[in-house]
Amino acid sequence: MLPDPLTDCDLVGHNATSARPLEETPMPALSQPPSSPSGYSAGTTAEPPWPDSDPAGSGGMPWPGGRPPAGRLPASGRPQVHGQPPWAPSVEPGSGGVGYPPGDSAPTTGSLPAITGGLIRRQGTFNGRITRDGSSEFPVEPSRYQLYGSLACPWSQRTLIACRLLGLDRVIGLTLTDPVADERGWKFDGEAGDPLTGARFLSDLYRTTDPGYRGPYSVPLIWDLRTRRIVSNDVAQITVMLETEFRPYHKPGAPDLYPMARRRDIESLATLIFHTVNTGVYKAGLASSQASYDQAVEAVFTTMDALDERLERRRFLLGDLLTEADIRLFPTLARFDAVYYQKFNCNLRRLVDYPHLWAYTRDLFSLPGFGETTDLGQIKRHYYQSSEWGNKYDIIPIGPRIDWSEPHGRSRMRA
Repeated sequence: MLPDPLTDCDLVGHNATSARPLEETPMPALSQPPSSPSGYSAGTTAEPPWPDSDPAGSGGMPWPGGRPPAGRLPASGRPQVHGQPPWAPSVEPGSGGVGYPPGDSAPTTGSLPAITGGLIRRQGTFNGRITRDGSSEFPVEPSRYQLYGSLACPWSQRTLIACRLLGLDRVIGLTLTDPVADERGWKFDGEAGDPLTGARFLSDLYRTTDPGYRGPYSVPLIWDLRTRRIVSNDVAQITVMLETEFRPYHKPGAPDLYPMARRRDIESLATLIFHTVNTGVYKAGLASSQASYDQAVEAVFTTMDALDERLERRRFLLGDLLTEADIRLFPTLARFDAVYYQKFNCNLRRLVDYPHLWAYTRDLFSLPGFGETTDLGQIKRHYYQSSEWGNKYDIIPIGPRIDWSEPHGRSRMRA
């Protein structure tokens, strides 16, 4: 059984790394603003952007060139590229993509805002809300908002997964940062910086919004293209907004990732996972005493043991229902063996040593949004070459090799 979940937790973002990609995919950090989704608006019945062979509700996505998510083989049997999202590296809202930027000060990327006996991931400093009922200054509108993040960052990956599952890459733009951050934080690729804003570093967007702001400069964040300021950098709030407030723009057949009847269960389970796993790996890896390290590692593996037992009987964390709770857990699992096991000394067991938890991770990886946003090359570059993680010689480990395509056998599981 799972331990009793903790309560009153702010579920917010974080950074991490993962295993060796079969093919590293460079992701330049260019940006394009959202462009109106052609013929698509709330309540319309415009033709969806996926092929006729992929009926609404089947979970299919508009893979360019017929490329499915990494970890699945196309019907032709051609091998797929791992970690390469099926959208342009930097695209405007509504044009089929999404976007992200850089920065953080303690340390530089917002990964480690506080280490005082135990690491705490700080709640988002900017917490504006996008609403569909017009109750806030940020109404839900297509082509108005830009998502900034990094394929290297686990907190960013949550928002990317949600966008792809829900089809919101048609109405929200995307900008990705370079995976390697220096002492100035997350940066945009190339001398020109972010084509949308002219920013060279993510910190520029924060300071444009609030000239007195001194960090951290974390991803993900949502940028309002109309007012030219940050709406929110609170990752838990961002994904829930995508799942609830943007519902009129969800693609036909999109899953309900945050169903009203299960929200208490989702938040209880996600709170436990946040404290013991999502941030637990950082508490262990950045511990300044043996006692704090031992406590953190015990929490990590006690929870992973319980999750493995839970998933023996359930396909997803809440049975046969894919939810926000699964989206919050997956990025940490995807990075576990390649980064947290090796670099953060969470080495009691590997993810692949858990039969049910590892099969569950492969199952998620094969679904739209999960595998395609898992770029192990960028993840490892971030953790082994960014200044905040202290790798003096910038050496990236060659392993481990991870076989995401190994059959998981979970498709028929219920409840």
